[in-house]
Amino acid sequence: MQLIQEIVFNYAKVQLFEGGLIRIEMTSSEKIGLKESKEMNRAVGVLSKGKEALILMLADELASFDKEAMEFSASDEGLKYSIAEAMVVKSITQRLTANLYLRIVKPKKPSKIFNSEKEALKWLYALQSNIVPV
Repeated sequence: MQLIQEIVFNYAKVQLFEGGLIRIEMTSSEKIGLKESKEMNRAVGVLSKGKEALILMLADELASFDKEAMEFSASDEGLKYSIAEAMVVKSITQRLTANLYLRIVKPKKPSKIFNSEKEALKWLYALQSNIVPV
């Protein structure tokens, strides 16, 4: 995967890779709120040129989202640049938060939790190729 362009915030990097994959890496141990979630969403829109893209999300072990950020991320506005989201978790806390996002907030686009970036990428590319059911 070749990096094409990236937008860097003090809490995250939003990167565009060849093939249109967007990789979001949260690097802060601070809780991500609504403001940060909207900034990352705008960055995805800029990098994807307003089109839907495959989204790969990774986070530092201590990174977390507040309720407003999760609700925005699952909303029509928060998902307007997303084909599907793969979330790579590194801790039990992240897995619990990701499960809460999937089961309670219920994003309307395909979303799945993974333990590794490799597994997540395999799922996203299979989904894009219509190999995996949604």
